[in-house]
Amino acid sequence: MDKIELKGLNETVIHETLDNGLNVYVLRKKQFNAFSCYFITNFGALIDKFIPINEEHMHKFPKGVAHFLEHKMFEQEEGKSVMEMFSLLGGSCNAFTNYDYTTYYVTGVENFYENLNFLIDYVQSPYFTDENVKKEQGIINQERLMVNDNPYRVFYMKSIENLFINYQYGKTIVGEEKDIFSITKEDLYRCYNTFYNPSNMSLIVVSNEKEEDVINSIKKNQKNKKFDKLDKIKIEKVIEPENVKKEYDIIYENVTKTQVGYNIKIKNDTFGIDIDKALLYLYILIKSNFSDISEFNLDLRQKSIIDQDLSLGVSMYGDYIIININASVCDDEKIIKLLDDKFNNLEISLEKFDLIKKSLISRFVYYFMSVDSIMNYLYNDYFDNKKITGDTFIKYKELNFDEYNDVIKKFNTKNKSITIMKPLKDKE
Repeated sequence: MDKIELKGLNETVIHETLDNGLNVYVLRKKQFNAFSCYFITNFGALIDKFIPINEEHMHKFPKGVAHFLEHKMFEQEEGKSVMEMFSLLGGSCNAFTNYDYTTYYVTGVENFYENLNFLIDYVQSPYFTDENVKKEQGIINQERLMVNDNPYRVFYMKSIENLFINYQYGKTIVGEEKDIFSITKEDLYRCYNTFYNPSNMSLIVVSNEKEEDVINSIKKNQKNKKFDKLDKIKIEKVIEPENVKKEYDIIYENVTKTQVGYNIKIKNDTFGIDIDKALLYLYILIKSNFSDISEFNLDLRQKSIIDQDLSLGVSMYGDYIIININASVCDDEKIIKLLDDKFNNLEISLEKFDLIKKSLISRFVYYFMSVDSIMNYLYNDYFDNKKITGDTFIKYKELNFDEYNDVIKKFNTKNKSITIMKPLKDKE
């Protein structure tokens, strides 16, 4: 076991890599009754071409396999309902697939060890047949159609897709119809056996139980289970150029108001500093200039150029930082010009820098007020770094105005994509 000190927070995560390669992270909160357990595989919607375990050649799989697997893991050979089993144990379970990971989780306040062990057992007990795969294809295709019925979801995904030439961000996580109906049980087993190997997975636990007891329970669970030896998985490397796929795009959906997505793509090594800090500085920059605390946003509201505050985001996608500004408007050309002008005349205020930094630190401390928010912090740390690092809070405290100014000097909007969603009636 080794200790990961969450610096500045007086909290410790105990970490151990088991003999089968499974990474286990445990944070104990003695005063809390609730628990949360996340079982994560490093397999998400982006991965569709790789060398399967015990094979020699690169193979292309249908898109959407990671999400399909997530669905099928809830079906057990004995016909048990995973949801019902957790309900009997007093646990609440679910799962989600994003572009990078698939995560299964359970939360609750009683029968901790029973819930933890059942979580591990069902995720490590695949059961795929031709019949149950065929049945699931229809269910997942209905999910695809429901997603496509949400115009704001379509707009968001299209805005992201227009940024990337080779990356598959913005593409549907569930797969297209042809992908969904081409997935076989053999596809599922090959992907499962490769990516659901313990050496490609992590288990994060927050509870009031002793860390050593939790880890020993997991070791006991894994002791008699057999898994093939897995070397590093060879996944097709995707190179993404710096320019955007589409600089300007208009889509028409069943909405009443025009939406503008103003998106900037920046290589993550542009600023020459720790990427987490770069993201924080850019967040401060965007919030101070475009959020509800900015004169720019207030002026747009007072002149009725926008009917609600600008929606802002700063995120990592592979090797790129993406800045998103979304607006609900009457005049899309006007707001684009105003945003262009504002990016050419950014406000750099020490007062606002300090104000936003303090709010970030306060929000961070608040994470440790509940088990769910603690898990959210730990998962985000894992998501960003493929492990729990423990130094995130210190990075917040180390933010300084001089470094902020250096980031602003290197900041540019040369690679941007504007996506506009207009009402269907405007197409006629």
